[in-house]
Amino acid sequence: MNPFFTTAWDYIKISWEYVRIIIDILIVAYIFYWIYTFLSRSRAIQILKGLIIIFIAAVLSKVLRLETLNWLITNLTSYIVIMIIILFQPELRRIITQFGQRTWLPTSMNTDAFPLDELVNAIIAMSEEKVGSLIVIERGTDLRGYIESGVVVNAGITEELIRTIFFPNTPLHDGAIIIKEAKIAAAACYLPLSDSRQLKKQHGARHRAALGMAEETDALVIVTSEETGNISIMVNDKFQSKIKYTDLKNMILFYMNPKSKEEIYNIK
Repeated sequence: MNPFFTTAWDYIKISWEYVRIIIDILIVAYIFYWIYTFLSRSRAIQILKGLIIIFIAAVLSKVLRLETLNWLITNLTSYIVIMIIILFQPELRRIITQFGQRTWLPTSMNTDAFPLDELVNAIIAMSEEKVGSLIVIERGTDLRGYIESGVVVNAGITEELIRTIFFPNTPLHDGAIIIKEAKIAAAACYLPLSDSRQLKKQHGARHRAALGMAEETDALVIVTSEETGNISIMVNDKFQSKIKYTDLKNMILFYMNPKSKEEIYNIK
């Protein structure tokens, strides 16, 4: 056999081993980063900090030979895992749900083709008239399951259509409309309800459903209140109320931009 070929083949195999290790590390690092990013937006971040403290204490107990502390941590570890599963079952379920529904291939929404002015005008008009509405805009997470819970519309976004759907006592006014790929995919959709402490007693089922959707998915959710006319925006567990008319369009543009998704996590 040609010695050069053998050397080159060995070089390729060795190079692939390094590449394989790097790919493996990058995938695991991304998974941990994604999980941490998700947890940082929920109360589960506190338990994560607690686990880090327990891990540090366990290492120190072994290094310093603190036998009693080491025995205590070792025996309590199994119970702590069970406690985490019970107390943070909703957060764990959301992690698995978002992982399964997430669109992993990079996508970008063509905001030029999106009739944003029609949407904004409809929201402002319903706010002024104190008409309750619940609007969900799909971003990274596939909302097909929620779309199937409602009535298929598959129509273009117009101010008149949105206002007609949410007009009181019409057949489709109760529930949410879901916007997918610059179209109203469905109306009268059922959304999960939130029990977050961000919500006050005056917030009704519409606001709870909006925040529940923002907790379960990365969708952008917009609500107009039928009691006060206030406009609220929910996205990535964050609840922002009393949105000004002058800020509404720019806020929607910001949240619809895929490059802004990471910045949203830091919004207070």
